[in-house]
Amino acid sequence: MRVALAAAALAVGACGFHDAPRPSAVRFMMAIPEGRALASFVVSADGRWLAYSAERDEDGLRRLFIRSVAEGTASDREVPGTIGASSPFFSPDGSAIAYFSRGAIWRTSSTSTGGVPQRIVAAPSDSAGGTWTADGRIVFAPLGNQGLMGVPAGGGTAVPLTTLNGSDGELEHGWPHALADGALVFTVSERGRDPHLEVLSTDGKRERLRVPIIGQAQFVETGHLVYGYLGSLMAVKFDAQEHTISDVPVPLAKGIQTATGFGVLGRSGFSVSRTGTLAWLRASADDARSRLVRVDREGKVSPLNTSADVFQTPRLSPDGRRIAVAVRDGVMTREIRVADAAKPDRVMLTIAGGDNQSPAWMDNRRLTFGSNRDGLQKIYVQAIDRKRPPVPLFTADATVARNPASWSRPPRLLAFYEIEPARARDVQVYRVGESVAPVAATTANERSPSVSPDGQWIAYVSDTSGRDEIYATRLDRDGEARQLTTSGASEPLWTREGLFYREGERMTLRVLEKGVLSEPRLVFEGHFEHDPGSNLAAYDIDAQGRFIMLKSALRPREIRIVQNWSVELP
Repeated sequence: MRVALAAAALAVGACGFHDAPRPSAVRFMMAIPEGRALASFVVSADGRWLAYSAERDEDGLRRLFIRSVAEGTASDREVPGTIGASSPFFSPDGSAIAYFSRGAIWRTSSTSTGGVPQRIVAAPSDSAGGTWTADGRIVFAPLGNQGLMGVPAGGGTAVPLTTLNGSDGELEHGWPHALADGALVFTVSERGRDPHLEVLSTDGKRERLRVPIIGQAQFVETGHLVYGYLGSLMAVKFDAQEHTISDVPVPLAKGIQTATGFGVLGRSGFSVSRTGTLAWLRASADDARSRLVRVDREGKVSPLNTSADVFQTPRLSPDGRRIAVAVRDGVMTREIRVADAAKPDRVMLTIAGGDNQSPAWMDNRRLTFGSNRDGLQKIYVQAIDRKRPPVPLFTADATVARNPASWSRPPRLLAFYEIEPARARDVQVYRVGESVAPVAATTANERSPSVSPDGQWIAYVSDTSGRDEIYATRLDRDGEARQLTTSGASEPLWTREGLFYREGERMTLRVLEKGVLSEPRLVFEGHFEHDPGSNLAAYDIDAQGRFIMLKSALRPREIRIVQNWSVELP
């Protein structure tokens, strides 16, 4: 294909006699080898190299791979020592590459086949990207209301570069991209609005660009910012000295892969070099779909026999015989399916009507869930024998939306969260036959509660420190909640063994011994789907200590490459 395009370009030049031939746009595909699941990718600034993280089928672990854009798959090689790698980004000269893994940013040579990666700084693995500046800094976005952070590329202490403006409803800053003058282009998400672009100048001044965006933007020396929005890849003229945009955005491609999450910043499936080499992914029906999988204590994945769907919050019944899971069945609606845990393709009950979510087993025969079927979202109880319709759990109507989370055993205490408009989310407990009592009800966003089987402990997520962390407190005695994590964590889940929670892609356990929680222990590390908003745990654990989790069904097989794309701009 490239040969044909080159011949066509020569023919045009021959006909023009004195005019120099205008280069044509060159398009081709770069295949992902079999046995790998592509996660993220980046093109070097000079357009010569493409690096990507991918999960190997044999062990389910992500690694970093690099290939020459000119040579394609033939040059594909694994970068040693990069297990767990995600969201890579090159140094300005392309000689080194940084990535997120194991709760930190690491750097390694992109040209050598040896060497040990160097740890740069602690950073959540699910951060919203990083960039390497010309003056030797790494800027990254750890999320959790922290703003952008900067650190020397050789390692050191990270310092804040931006602060969120809460009065404007800002939620997150992310996807930093370094300009040649040291300024940064980055994305800002706001409550109730589309994310937009801003520029952070070297003097610390922020300048807003009137560009709605999903995910990241990158500058190209043609004088454009390239970015994604509403499924299209866009380009808009940008003055890199004045930090201003002009003219109207124009589309480069339609049907680009777009992901949600990252603090409502989103992510678009593309990368572009400063010289204009563009790599992008086409959207797929599997972009939002996942599969139910079983994961052992070493992180080994075994697929369950179910078709891919838009799943949320799988929950096993106390006896382990049934599994309930929320499934997206419309733009604004979800249903709950109850299936045989041994044969999850055998659906025994479907709860539909309105938007239904957050299944939580009261016992082996009764399931609670949140639903807006009668207006305001309430907690309902459904007997799975289908002999009667669901009924509200509480006799008195609530004035705020509520979602159940977990029950103690026997079912005498329910942990749930409610959405209070003036205070975001609050954690509450309900003792059967008694009353509702608050556990965490402040101006912070408190949710994802999990009660211990004996009803004595409760753990939950709160952003009161500035980012999501895990807190735990005793319910059988008065006392302050204890903050268990300091580097970002979500999705706590109590079992008889202790408290599990997720730190990025790390599954962590604190064993409960004689009423005391142990120091954290790493169970395994791997990429599985998280709950949107970290409102509930996106996994469950059976009696044998195995995990039921959600694995993305997306497996892109090729990356689209476009060179000289700017010649086609109007």
